[in-house]
Amino acid sequence: MSVSFSEHVDLLDLHGRAAVASLGQLQPGDPVPPRAATAREVGGDHWATLEVWAWSLENPKDHWSSREAPDSPPDHAALVAGVATQLDRLEASLLAAGPDAVVDYFGEPGTTSRVARLLAHEAITVARAVSLAASRQSPPLSAVVAADGIDQTLGHWESPDARLTWRPETVALQANDIEESWHVQVSRSKVGADPEIRLVPATTADAAVEGAAEDLLGWLHGFSPADGAVSMTGDREALVVLRSSLMHPAPEPPRRTRRRRWFG
Repeated sequence: MSVSFSEHVDLLDLHGRAAVASLGQLQPGDPVPPRAATAREVGGDHWATLEVWAWSLENPKDHWSSREAPDSPPDHAALVAGVATQLDRLEASLLAAGPDAVVDYFGEPGTTSRVARLLAHEAITVARAVSLAASRQSPPLSAVVAADGIDQTLGHWESPDARLTWRPETVALQANDIEESWHVQVSRSKVGADPEIRLVPATTADAAVEGAAEDLLGWLHGFSPADGAVSMTGDREALVVLRSSLMHPAPEPPRRTRRRRWFG
């Protein structure tokens, strides 16, 4: 079951507005999971992503690099308002164009449908992050939408044509509540560069990461799942290398506690 263009636009609106509400509750220097970037950094990156796509949709015959670079919002309040403004621009352009309009998509011909999918999952990820930082709940995801997010994320991040040496191990990502799976391989590390990933056909996996689709999507982006929500089994080294390629935050070392002596 796929997620339609109109559903992606609705998701962009729902999660985008949730992100605006939570971002407005934060101070610029507040840390935002999963990597403890500041609210200003996360909000600024999100605003810049939305702005460039809004411009591209409004100017489909021109490349974004030809535009006059806009001034960044000067303060946190302006940043929050600016994100809301970009959402308005995007939704208006997407709905006016429909799903099949041609637009540049990372240097290749793409469609507004692909842009809507990309931005819906951008909004979902940012809303989750800033909502956690603000101790608020982001909108829940259906298993279908979460699986769509996993598929979009892996497809966006993979480097299938890179001239790399790939490790032989395969890791399966399994969404148990929707019976969907993705199989990935990781490249061998090169000095000064992070490992890359690629999707491969389903095969007997050397390791597996399993959980409900929403929990698995969060894990993929580096969020810490609730205890037991996501399991990792099989080849330990393959899992470590995969997490490195996904730039997951390093796990905190176990806290050392002082053993209490019987006499005080």
